[in-house]
Amino acid sequence: MNGRDPYGNGRDPYGGRDQYNSPGMRQRRPGGDAVDFDDVINKMSKPKTMWEIRKSGEAPQIFKRPSAASMGEVSDTTPKAASAVAKDHSKEMTKADSGSGRELSQGERVRIKQEEANALLKKTTLHGHQRPVTFITWNRDCNLLFTCSKDKTVCVWSCPDGEQLGSYVGHDGAIWSCSVTVDSSWLVSSGADRLVIVWEARTSRELSRLELPGVARCVEWARGGNSSESQSERFVTAHNKFASHPAALTVFRFDGSSSEELLRISTLPTAATQVRWAKGDNLLASSHENGELIFWLADTGAQVRRLKAHESLLSKFDFSSDYELVATASLDKTVKVWDLSEGTSSEASDAGGTLLYSAETDRPLNAVALGPLTRDAAVAAVGQRPGSCCVIAAGGQDARDVALSNSTGDQFDTLLFRLGDDESAPRTLQADGTSKGHFGPVHTLAFSSDGSVMASGSEDGIVRLHIFLASATDPVPEEAS
Repeated sequence: MNGRDPYGNGRDPYGGRDQYNSPGMRQRRPGGDAVDFDDVINKMSKPKTMWEIRKSGEAPQIFKRPSAASMGEVSDTTPKAASAVAKDHSKEMTKADSGSGRELSQGERVRIKQEEANALLKKTTLHGHQRPVTFITWNRDCNLLFTCSKDKTVCVWSCPDGEQLGSYVGHDGAIWSCSVTVDSSWLVSSGADRLVIVWEARTSRELSRLELPGVARCVEWARGGNSSESQSERFVTAHNKFASHPAALTVFRFDGSSSEELLRISTLPTAATQVRWAKGDNLLASSHENGELIFWLADTGAQVRRLKAHESLLSKFDFSSDYELVATASLDKTVKVWDLSEGTSSEASDAGGTLLYSAETDRPLNAVALGPLTRDAAVAAVGQRPGSCCVIAAGGQDARDVALSNSTGDQFDTLLFRLGDDESAPRTLQADGTSKGHFGPVHTLAFSSDGSVMASGSEDGIVRLHIFLASATDPVPEEAS
């Protein structure tokens, strides 16, 4: 009997045809149309493009889901659109009541304004992570928000409507930080798995990865260039001590496919809790567990400035838009704003900085962010300073500690501050309300560049967008859940 003739009748049951079909296999639908499955698979395998990179100076064009417009969601994905929507809705409601011939009272106008803001805020509670949120950051145009989590993913959202556009999956541990280039072309992320991964941001396609000696706590792109126009970009990382490898800051250059190490600074007093590019991308700034903020030359690694900002761990810091102010937050429960105008050049300076404003809170602080504030506005005469919220800070005791103390759920509110009316420094940051909603310690904050939206991420795994009305200085709403 022939091996290919199990029936022993000399017939090949496969009749000379390929039993596995050809690579270009087609199948007909019930209606009769042929389906090319290879083409379908190719389309499904191709990375989804979430936005289009525009020419220099223009915000990326986000590709919205078809259902978004039909559902009446915000089509303009800039932060100002959020407050504009609330304002327009309030006008429409006012017109409707005015049409009945009745003049609205001040209390009714406030109620309408509050209801509209509440309705908008409900759309901006972002549920995309399964574990605590560790870091959030905007793109330059503030129409994209990137969020990191201990669930090993980075998510990207359109703002202010809060639609999740996609995610970045590739880390094997908690992701501690991420950063996007100024034109939103490349994203870089760092995590507990010691990996630093560079992604094509609009498709979430991995471009490159490298492994650091220790846990990669922080990463940030330099702000000077556009990756779509230049062939390479620099980014800086901060990693913890591991075995015989000391904690260090490292500068890399990414050329679109691989990363080259340019500089390593390993003479740190303690592990860095954060690292940022300072003014002009000529300096690096790192915060430390001993409460210090240190500035380094980005090309040689030489130390040029040292500021003893706090007596306890310096959790986070944030620069003003002109990079001449820095806000710091600490586990010592204080938030401070420092003047860096003296000695911000590349020349060594013994002057760490001048304390301009400070506030003491009732909780350890994990995060701080500055609104659209400049040094000139911060040191202006009383009456000429900004009257709206321009500093936010948050933290809170761990839930286990709260249970053993007299602390309440208010520990997890975001604290809002405006500049005080003191004549001379150090001045007081005046409490300007709170923003509620989280059910665990807040780990990260970010202010949009125009000050219309702030974002917070918490141990509860939720990201919240807190929207300010265009015509009001008070946050809206204070009591939203």
